[in-house]
Amino acid sequence: MNKMKSRFIGTLIGTGVGDALGRPFEGWSRKQIEARCGRIMDLLPDFPPYRLPAGQYTDDTQLTIAIAESLVRSKGFDLGDLISRFVDWLSEPPIGPGYGCLSSIRKLSSGVPWQEAASDSGGNGTAMRVSPIGLFYYNNISKLIEYARLSSLLTHNHWAATASAIVVARSIAYLITCDELNIDIFLKTIASSVQKSEFEDYAQNILKLKDFLKRDKVEALIELGGIGIKPPWPNPAETKEGYIAAYAMSTTISALYCFLLSPDDFENSVIEAVMAGGDTDTCGAITGAISGAYNGIEKIPSRWIKLLVNNEYLKKLAIDLYEIANK
Repeated sequence: MNKMKSRFIGTLIGTGVGDALGRPFEGWSRKQIEARCGRIMDLLPDFPPYRLPAGQYTDDTQLTIAIAESLVRSKGFDLGDLISRFVDWLSEPPIGPGYGCLSSIRKLSSGVPWQEAASDSGGNGTAMRVSPIGLFYYNNISKLIEYARLSSLLTHNHWAATASAIVVARSIAYLITCDELNIDIFLKTIASSVQKSEFEDYAQNILKLKDFLKRDKVEALIELGGIGIKPPWPNPAETKEGYIAAYAMSTTISALYCFLLSPDDFENSVIEAVMAGGDTDTCGAITGAISGAYNGIEKIPSRWIKLLVNNEYLKKLAIDLYEIANK
């Protein structure tokens, strides 16, 4: 298969796989996962059911699909069409939605102008769904940044949510064209996309990842799980239990770290994201998208793909994105 087409497919399938693998453990700390399950590698191939059927993804993948479908239908980013598709999501129905996405899209459905619908949330609901924009605009970075920003502002008007959407989309665009990963260049490239003062210290935190990679991974993820969180909000690093907060910066940077721990090993990266605890489905989804963008569909375990709900549709949607983006 064409390498770039494989990476388009790997991105969407990777999102769904990481989301579904993390779903059963959402809200668990690392200590709880380790105490109850050991290293969850032995459980993951069977997608342990937990309230939902095995292999079922959540709102992370649902909204990723919504963005991808809108891009395909409109042959590019169309704000009105994306709003319409988000509103349609309300009747799917949403699976495990976050407050920021759900409350804002309900406002959109009732006719509130999009400029007034977003919540003042720094949650990770924008970063989890943005990967199709990174795929579609991989060869036009200025449009990628603008449309990642707009797609975020529909539901979250906090700078961390906007910056995280840009970081994930830019990471995807970089990795689908990368033949040999140089971590320094990769980190500098994605950091450069969020160097505006409005994004505070986001770029600096990305660049620090190289130092985190030299540390014990458990200690590193405990600290990264709360990076950027400021009082009065509690920082998960203070508990030493180990969990990734649902804050956009901490989730996104933790996902990048999990990918960089083993760039050529999709399975290990996603397992590390889930083992980190906390918002396991979203950290898993973002890690899966990033690793899938670099490794392609061939390196995602087939036993996981077979169990993933709607896997054939996700493949078709990725191929449609690839064909339209490369016309």
